[in-house]
Amino acid sequence: MWFESARVEVVRDAVPEWLAVFVGLLSHLGSVWFVAPTVVLAFWYLDRHRFASWLGIVMGCYALMIGLKGFFETPRPGVDPAIAVESLPLLVAVVYAPAVEISTSSFPSGHAMAAVVIWTMLALELDVGTRSGRIATGAAMVGLVSLSRIAVGVHFPIDVVVGALVGLGYVAGMVALRDRVRSRMRSTRGATTAVLGVSVVLSALALATDGRPETAALLGGSVGGLLVWQYATPPRDPWDRTLRGAVPAVLGLGLLGVVALALLVVDALPVWLLVGFVGGGVVVGLPALTAANSPTRTLRRSAS
Repeated sequence: MWFESARVEVVRDAVPEWLAVFVGLLSHLGSVWFVAPTVVLAFWYLDRHRFASWLGIVMGCYALMIGLKGFFETPRPGVDPAIAVESLPLLVAVVYAPAVEISTSSFPSGHAMAAVVIWTMLALELDVGTRSGRIATGAAMVGLVSLSRIAVGVHFPIDVVVGALVGLGYVAGMVALRDRVRSRMRSTRGATTAVLGVSVVLSALALATDGRPETAALLGGSVGGLLVWQYATPPRDPWDRTLRGAVPAVLGLGLLGVVALALLVVDALPVWLLVGFVGGGVVVGLPALTAANSPTRTLRRSAS
C-alpha cells in the first residue's frame, strides 16, 4: 500500500505537461546544489557565529539521510517523468536531469529532509519580515519540494512524508542541543563545536554502514570544519556585500566546485575523505584567513 507506483502516476499525471519541467526544477530547492551554497554563503556573508552551527546541522542531515537510505534500500517507483530529459534543450536538460535521474534508494526522501533543515534555518535565523511569516513560507517551500519529488516520479508519498518528519525531528533535536550548550557555556563557539561533533559521529556511523564516497566526504568535511573552528574561529563581522567582498567567496566556491566535479570520476574513499576534510576547512577557515591578511588587520598589527 505504501509503495505503489500507481499512486505516484496519479500525482505525475495531475501535473500539466507545460508545468512538468518547472516542477522538476522546483525540487532543487531541497537539493544539495541549493542547500550547500545557501548555508555556506549565509555563514560567510551574515552573522558567522549564528550560522556556523548550521554547517554542522546540514552535514549531519546528509549523513543521517545516507545512513537511512542504506539501511532501508527501498527501490524507486520506476515511474518515468512527464517530460523526458532528451526532449529538452541542452541547458535546461543539464539542470533538469539531476532532479529526475536518481540512482540511490527511495526511502526516506533526502530532498524532503534537506528542505526541512535549510528552510528552518532561513525561518529561524533571517531578519526578514516576521518570524511567523518566515515559518509559513518555509513550510510552504518544504511542501512544494516534497510534492515535486512525487510529481517527477522519483518518490512514493510515504518517502516524502517520513523524510519531512525525520528532518523536522532531527533539526529540532540539533537546535535544542545547540541552544542548551550555548546557555550552559554562554558561548556560541562551544555550541557550534557540539553540533559539529554530532555531525562527525553521524558521518562516521553512516560511512560504517553504507561506505559510499559521499559519506567519506561528509566525514572529512565535518572533521575538517571542527578542527579549523577550534583553532581558527572566524571574525564575527561578515564580508562586505560588494565586489571586493565577493572575491573570496567566488574563489572559495570556485575551488569547491572544481573539486566536486573532479570527484565525479574518482571512487576512492580516502580521496573523498581528504577532499572533504580540505573542503570543510576551507569553508570554515577562509574568513579567518582573509581577515588575518586584510590591509586593516595589517595596519592594526603595525600600529601595535
